[in-house]
Amino acid sequence: MELSKLGEFGLIHKIKQLSSRKTPGMVLGIGDDAAVLTIPSHALLLATTDMLIEGVHFDLAMTDFYSLGWKSAAANLSDIAAMGGRPRFCLTSIGIPPHIAVEQITEFYRGFDALLSKHKTMLAGGDTCSSLHDLNISVTLLGEVEQKRVVTRGNAKVGDRLFVTGTLGDSAAGLEILNNRTRTLRMKRKRSGHGSETSNVPSMFASLIEKHLRPIPRVDWGRGISHAGCATAMIDVSDGLSSDLSHICEQSSVGALIHAGKIPFSPSLLGAKNFLKRPPLDYALSGGEDYELLFTVQPAKIKKLRALKIPATEIGEITRARKLYIVNGMSNKKQLKPTGYNHFV
Repeated sequence: MELSKLGEFGLIHKIKQLSSRKTPGMVLGIGDDAAVLTIPSHALLLATTDMLIEGVHFDLAMTDFYSLGWKSAAANLSDIAAMGGRPRFCLTSIGIPPHIAVEQITEFYRGFDALLSKHKTMLAGGDTCSSLHDLNISVTLLGEVEQKRVVTRGNAKVGDRLFVTGTLGDSAAGLEILNNRTRTLRMKRKRSGHGSETSNVPSMFASLIEKHLRPIPRVDWGRGISHAGCATAMIDVSDGLSSDLSHICEQSSVGALIHAGKIPFSPSLLGAKNFLKRPPLDYALSGGEDYELLFTVQPAKIKKLRALKIPATEIGEITRARKLYIVNGMSNKKQLKPTGYNHFV
């Protein structure tokens, strides 16, 4: 169905139906001039916002709308996770071009709400409007964290050990596979006028593509790390390990040393390395969108971290010199420049 036939208020009604769960703290949600929300008096309010622009952050030829909704939620949930917080309420604004159908927007919000519901988070309102050409998405997420449990980027200390959850590089590798597939399909259509959307995707690449399209924000792990008081500083890996580590170091006025041989890679990435353009290390350092947690821990608290049973790998340490270095092997040490995603370069 065309959006012009449903109308703005009809679309808002559909979105409201998809997000009809009751949640503590939401006095009034979708349907009024503003949402009315409460948070516990002992908590701090966390607020984060993110934009996704068609042609910059996503290509509709490489994602379904459900996955796009999921990922739009994941990026913001991951920011709250990196502060040790608990996500609570969400606001979305979406600019929709004429060629997008009602069913596609419904799928977007289905995916969006599916991930929110996993973290007991509620869509509380937002805005819908028309866009002349491209799909534009803006998400604001509100969360809460106990006053003594908030973890920032700015408290890493010399001698702290550097840890990362999960594995790195999967999302960037998945994006490369999707790019290659999309180029192949477009060339086939240009030559023959048709092409299958599901062809030429080896099953061994499926998990890498899944990591890119539907990443898992580490909300529970962030909460566990925060409550245990393990981390001195923390950030989510959204722009690549080198860039996000540089943010911690800059905010904390320290440097860092990474041991390349300790960086965790998934079996899928290692299995696909002969089919990819770059080695796994490059995807980890500069790929981004893994949404794992990168954090620093005092040596005396590593045992407490291990007791949490969170899959986290020690990959380096915080140093006094305000530079980043990476060690390959026993002695091949070189300075590491931030090479992650930058909008304005």
